[in-house]
Amino acid sequence: MKFSYRQLLKEPLVQFMAIGLLLFGGERLLNSDDYADSQNNILVDDKVLTQFLQQQAKKFKPEQAKKALAAMSDDRRQRLVDDYVRGEVLYREALALDLDRNDPIIRRRLMQKMDYLAQGFYDEIEPLTEDDLTAFYEANREDYRKPASATFTHVFVSSEKRGSEESKVQAESLLTMINQTGVPFEKAGRHGERFLYNRNYVNRDSQEIASHFGRSFEQQLFALNPVLPDAESQWQGPLLSSYGWHLVLLTKNIESFIPQLIEISGVVLADAQRQQQGELKRLAVDALRAKYQITKRVQAN
Repeated sequence: MKFSYRQLLKEPLVQFMAIGLLLFGGERLLNSDDYADSQNNILVDDKVLTQFLQQQAKKFKPEQAKKALAAMSDDRRQRLVDDYVRGEVLYREALALDLDRNDPIIRRRLMQKMDYLAQGFYDEIEPLTEDDLTAFYEANREDYRKPASATFTHVFVSSEKRGSEESKVQAESLLTMINQTGVPFEKAGRHGERFLYNRNYVNRDSQEIASHFGRSFEQQLFALNPVLPDAESQWQGPLLSSYGWHLVLLTKNIESFIPQLIEISGVVLADAQRQQQGELKRLAVDALRAKYQITKRVQAN
């Protein structure tokens, strides 16, 4: 049976396809600007070149980039266009070949960008009130604790060659002498032996002192009372460290403490805002995650 073109055009399926093609073509025609960058077309205008110039400079402000672009010679501008087009061609060809798939570096960069976009919700954060700041400080007081600190100088007697007891006897004899002669803080270096670390320690915290002398010495030191300016016997000890015995002239000893909120309000505010922003970003990521169904296929141990 013969089938004419007129009969073919009367078929509902053919009519439906024809209408679909017309709609598709019309949409492309009406929204031609949206497809300017698709397929093999690369749009290069002043806006694109300005952004590209900023990316190259890594520090240009938009207005500076616009002025720099306007002041370019034709040759320099053409080189900029060629550089942009070359990069765009390589980028599009890489996408066409699916080179962005299963690439951990690209995956990490995209994650960083999404993480950055999530920070856009920060504008929605309500300013922290004084009550909020106080509540945060009270809940995190220990995070702001200052370690104990001390100011002292010392005279060292090593126990490496002569043994602990012998070196202790020598240290005790030296203690008597330096107290009788009234050796001041600044002349401690004239007595004893060379120490591995420092001679004078000014406002040094307990952690540093323990790392230099050992935990036992640090505990002995902070158990001492600082000497008074008019005291006859100023030097104390000997104190045992990991290296030998030490005669100590302790002038300041501050116990560990937590500063008042008014003293560190700026630091506490920054920490509270950082926590608030982190919580808001977490909620934003959780909202995105809710769109996905997680399927686990993990073998049991």
